Amino acid sequence: MESSSSPFAPVTPAAIAALKEALACVVVGTLAATLVYGITILQAYIYFKHSQVSLLTRCFVAFLFALDTATIILTFVGFYDDFVTHFDDVGSFLKIPGTMALENLLTVLIGLLTQCFFAHRIWALSKGNALLVGSIVILALCSFGPGVAISVHVWTNTYIFSLGSNEVRILAGFANGLSVICDLFIAAAMCLYLSSKRTGFRRTDSIIDRLMIYAINRGLLTATCQACHMILTIVFPGRLIYFPFSLLDGKLYCNTLLATLNAQRDMRGDGTHIIEVGSHMLDHFNTSTSGHGTTRNAPGKLSNGSALSIGKATFPVGKAM
Repeated sequence: MESSSSPFAPVTPAAIAALKEALACVVVGTLAATLVYGITILQAYIYFKHSQVSLLTRCFVAFLFALDTATIILTFVGFYDDFVTHFDDVGSFLKIPGTMALENLLTVLIGLLTQCFFAHRIWALSKGNALLVGSIVILALCSFGPGVAISVHVWTNTYIFSLGSNEVRILAGFANGLSVICDLFIAAAMCLYLSSKRTGFRRTDSIIDRLMIYAINRGLLTATCQACHMILTIVFPGRLIYFPFSLLDGKLYCNTLLATLNAQRDMRGDGTHIIEVGSHMLDHFNTSTSGHGTTRNAPGKLSNGSALSIGKATFPVGKAM
């Protein structure tokens, strides 16, 4: 009597349900990441077509976009490997593709670089507040470390449900939790220092208000995604419900940074330069002539008919509010 042998234990209905849920999370996460990456491509096109910022900033943005592109390629390679190359091998669905570890490593690197980028902007805004900027950089690095550790764990433990281990849950809690704090800290610091640059003139204050709104929206969006990633990882151990947010983390960092930089291009006056939120962003207010002489009525106040210089951008001043 012949007995059929299988390298796998009989698959129970519960195991099938868990596998279906895991695959569904992978599909949803891949589709969501692809959608956001498509928007990022548009943002990058607009940025490089119209940007007049420094070469160093452009190179940094290009490098960040290249990293984001690499993550989506790695995601698709893993997706293709599971659903096409090894589709007839049930055991392959229980293994974590090596590309997932690399994708996670690049994602946490994107987060670190983006947070340090905004820390540099806060350094300019605060005129060198070492304690504040140092705190942001330390938070970013402390978040990056556990993220790298998770990548190492995924690389060495290829069983998919090992992602629900206590080690991963603790690391994810630290990585995502510290990242949430860092993002909110950045948004709060940006708003605090931008608010201190108000002049009392409608046009310039409107520009500052818009910059503050972008800072808040960016911080809330990335922090919310990181918080969802952290909560779902901890609350649902051994399940991949968090996976879509994991794929979106890096995409949102890159996308929101590009969106913020592109928004600067729209905040201009007639015939003025593009706002450069760079090393001299809002670090001082200078006056320049605009058809009439320029005078100061009070510290931080300009007379009507003058022009206000904010860093590298110049804006005509209208009537005071």
